[in-house]
Amino acid sequence: MTDASTTSWEDRLALALFVVACGLAILTFQDYGVTWDEDVHNWYGVFVLDYYLTAFQDLRSLSWLNLYNYGAAFDMIAAALNAVSPFGTYETRHLLNALTGIVGLIGTWKFARFLGGPRVGLLATLFLFLTPNYYGQMFNNPKDIPFAAAMVWASYYLARLTAALPRPPLTLLVRLGIATGLALGVRVGGFLMVGYLGLTLLLFGLARAHEARRPLLAITDGLYALRRVLIPTVLVTYPVMLLFWPWAQRSPFLNPLRTLIFFSHESFPFPTLYAGSYFPATDLPWSYLPVHVALALPELLLLLVLAAPIVAVIALRRGQPLREIVLPRFVLGFSVVFPILYAVAIKAVLFDGMRHFIFVLPPLAVIAALVAESGLKRLAQMRRRNLIYSALGAYGLAHIAVMVMLHPDEYVYYNAFIGGVDGAQGLFKLDYWANSYAEAVERLEAHLKAEYGADFHDHDFTVAVCGPPISAAWYFPENFIFRQDRNNADFFIAFTKDDCDKSLPGKEIIRVERMGSVLSRVIDRREIVAASEKHAGQFAARK
Repeated sequence: MTDASTTSWEDRLALALFVVACGLAILTFQDYGVTWDEDVHNWYGVFVLDYYLTAFQDLRSLSWLNLYNYGAAFDMIAAALNAVSPFGTYETRHLLNALTGIVGLIGTWKFARFLGGPRVGLLATLFLFLTPNYYGQMFNNPKDIPFAAAMVWASYYLARLTAALPRPPLTLLVRLGIATGLALGVRVGGFLMVGYLGLTLLLFGLARAHEARRPLLAITDGLYALRRVLIPTVLVTYPVMLLFWPWAQRSPFLNPLRTLIFFSHESFPFPTLYAGSYFPATDLPWSYLPVHVALALPELLLLLVLAAPIVAVIALRRGQPLREIVLPRFVLGFSVVFPILYAVAIKAVLFDGMRHFIFVLPPLAVIAALVAESGLKRLAQMRRRNLIYSALGAYGLAHIAVMVMLHPDEYVYYNAFIGGVDGAQGLFKLDYWANSYAEAVERLEAHLKAEYGADFHDHDFTVAVCGPPISAAWYFPENFIFRQDRNNADFFIAFTKDDCDKSLPGKEIIRVERMGSVLSRVIDRREIVAASEKHAGQFAARK
């Protein structure tokens, strides 16, 4: 393990990376669109805040859609911040979301640094920062990014606790409890961390009993760990969770259990695109989640992760210390493999690719960094290492260029093993969040200004939207009027998700594209609507 008090050049580079991340967040947070879930989450945060401001009299948060099944740790803070923010409601949320994602980057750095040293910490941070499915979602995903950030901090504290067993300091238990409580304050899946803690204590007890050749030691150590570690941690975790989850407060044990059952049998009424075919979300091929995780990772990161089992076996043969090395890294690997295998085993209802499993990206970055560290040590002994370093640098620059070209839709990224986003088009979902609608509205406004010139503001235009209206309507100028009846709207904004852009006839005037893939279109229906109105008028006149 690493002495956290020392500072190296790798640590200084990691600090510089955090500064760059903050700078990019401040410069670009207004580039990102309003995603599908943001409107309902915004109101949920307002309702939870009002629940407290009215001394528990405002109970709207207890029945708001199905969001009462979520904690409001992020949403309530965002609602409070919006009361004083100089930015718009969703722009404020995007900035807070980005900063939360950066907190996750810092947690990843600390976790990886603790397990493997300063260079591993730097590499893990860089890997996660350059994972488009993390970076792109970092700005406007109000559930999965806050959850991932809390989980990686909890994982870091769990790793430190493992090294301090059997008598970890109370301050460490408190930190683990707070981080786990914050994860539960976003999604009930935070209970995974309680399970990881229990597994860690069990494995540690068994190992101690084996080393001492005293089987009863596992029982005595287990009882001690239950009293000294698990119970104190849960006693901190639960109040933090309840603080941000009003519905759980009403029945602190039964309601979280009901939520677990709810999400285990969650329904999703829409078909899900996978490998070019549509499947019910309740009956997906077992490969759906593993394939999406693999294709969402940058190529180098994926290769390093695939090499991890081999590197782990080699390390075990060298007889690594159990408590300091083997156990924390086993729990690290388990925290990635178990959720994915469990979801496959129970045929979990999945959609939107791997979005619900973004929390595995930070530990995957840590795993990749540990493998990369092993590879770099070997590389340092090779004659032609400079050539390989140059190739890695060129790959890194090319990957950054891809992210720049995708901006602000980085999250639609697919790696080169499927042909990038262009190769994934028609096979997998791209812009399922409707993030591209902001650009579609901006370009529609520019198009009409060019068409009408100075008379633009003298005309009203009706606009229909496929999917979440707020994703487009938030950016409407004053003379754009949202129309629910899409058949009678002048313009139709639609993403390519589920071929919604093909659901109405009309003239395509705008196409939002990234790297050869179409994310959304704007359809001009004015001639069709005018002809329909003329026909209806003639029919009325004949009557």
